[in-house]
Amino acid sequence: MPILLAPFATMKRVFLLLILTLPPVLGQAQSTFVPYNQDYYHLIDRFQIKYQNRENLLHSTFKPVRRSDLAPFLNHVNNSYDSLSSQDQFNLRYLLNDNWYWTKSEYNKNDKNWWDLMYEKRSDFYYYQTDNFTLRVNPVAYFTAGKDSEEEEFLYTNTRGIEASGLIDKKIGFYTFLSTTQAQFPLYVTDFVRNKRAFPNEGFWKRISNTQRAYDFFHARGYLTFGLTKSINVQAGYDKQFVGNGIRSMILSDFSSPSLFLKIQTQIGPFQYTNLFTQLTEDLIFNLSGNPADAEYPNKFLASHRLGLQVTPNLEIGVFEMVMANSATIDYFNPIVFYRAIEQQRGSPDNILIGLDFKANLKHKYQVYGQLTVDEFLVEAIRTGNGDWRNKYAFQLGAKWIDALEINNLDLQLEYNSARPFIYAYEDPALSFTNYRNPLAHPFGANFNELILSARYQPMNKVQLNGRLVRTKYGEDTQDTSFGSNLMRTTDDRPGDLGNTIGQGVGAVNTYVEVTGTYQLMHNIFVDAQVIYRNFDSDDNARDQSSFIPTLSLRWNVARRQHVF
Repeated sequence: MPILLAPFATMKRVFLLLILTLPPVLGQAQSTFVPYNQDYYHLIDRFQIKYQNRENLLHSTFKPVRRSDLAPFLNHVNNSYDSLSSQDQFNLRYLLNDNWYWTKSEYNKNDKNWWDLMYEKRSDFYYYQTDNFTLRVNPVAYFTAGKDSEEEEFLYTNTRGIEASGLIDKKIGFYTFLSTTQAQFPLYVTDFVRNKRAFPNEGFWKRISNTQRAYDFFHARGYLTFGLTKSINVQAGYDKQFVGNGIRSMILSDFSSPSLFLKIQTQIGPFQYTNLFTQLTEDLIFNLSGNPADAEYPNKFLASHRLGLQVTPNLEIGVFEMVMANSATIDYFNPIVFYRAIEQQRGSPDNILIGLDFKANLKHKYQVYGQLTVDEFLVEAIRTGNGDWRNKYAFQLGAKWIDALEINNLDLQLEYNSARPFIYAYEDPALSFTNYRNPLAHPFGANFNELILSARYQPMNKVQLNGRLVRTKYGEDTQDTSFGSNLMRTTDDRPGDLGNTIGQGVGAVNTYVEVTGTYQLMHNIFVDAQVIYRNFDSDDNARDQSSFIPTLSLRWNVARRQHVF
């Protein structure tokens, strides 16, 4: 714990207070969380749409989800096992096995284990279990080879690592993920790193050499979790969060680096109340070669809370508030206070967002979902339509169709995302909603409209086919003027107070098409064949770019790395 608590004093005090109160209150069975992975959570979402009812509620908007919360839901679905399609039976067995400690899965025993030592359970390379201790250990590997039509050099990814999780005395859960990667990504990803001086999904990085486009980076996540009471769970460590039910999140996504956090989640019946306190990296310091330097980077603090209510078994709504501050003041650690009131009382210039989200499952086949995030909203300015820059908001609206066109395991999704200029930004760039220079929500930052079409089809148990079309229209900044897309620029550089519209600045249309075929060799061992077409069409012809990128990958206990921007 000392490593986790070191970064700043206020968070130290809160952590220490919790630790000191553990002996009298810690008495609840504990669980780790299912790491966020779009492919994995799609399976959960699919079963929720088809089978969730009043006796089988699962709060899944704030991700990751606890395995002990997921297990009763899966066991309930397992009661309908014989009525499932062959592919859904396969997917259910996969989920039950992956959460075997809580589901007590009957499918996880492996008669073909390796030397009575490894893969005794289908889901784990190695496990160890006694009455008071459980350990799961899995290797992590990701090897990719490919080609970008924009250049002669080959693309590759070389990731090796380890994942471990478990329980101590059935009261304290722990999780750690460590990996090291050397990679050369497509040219458009390299351009993102060079222009934004940020690395998608990661924190610290370095170029392998000054003459190559290859990168080297280390990825680490880990946490401890315990139950204060039957209804209150505490999680503390270094990881990512995702809020939403869509492909994107307009609230909080996993696009930036993992960060130090404390999360307190209270769940009582249809209510789920989540407090998240996070230390973020305000900006980086770079050396002469353009790599992040070995230095002490400035930090900032994010406090947020979300109240989710399962109004009916098929309708969930949530309201949230987030505040970005220069430092972690004790005021913001009050779990039930209205942050805007505290911010005003302190006379501080902190940056605050509020909003809501919802999802509705219909007829066990459809889901409609959405989000609204608001910084400032002036009704009079909306009526006049004069493009007041203070109208800063973003929203998402999406729909899913399960077993579409009466075809088993064909799932379609349509999603629309929009963000006004300057949403998530601030007059002081240090208080923008960013981490390690990456947006906390959408990869494009702000000042865009986006349409996403997605299709998933599982023709056979071990085969998944995924297709995605993403078309984004947005405006880029110029050197002298911020038109509202780059969150690391001050809003004081805006072109004016009025006449601000989505897409202003250097207009561009980004078209991204992806087709992926995945074969599951063993539990969590996948082979991916993928083709990406990306066309970037800018009003500034010098920025135009078009790429055709085929790749072949082998993954072991790690999610697909995606650069959908």
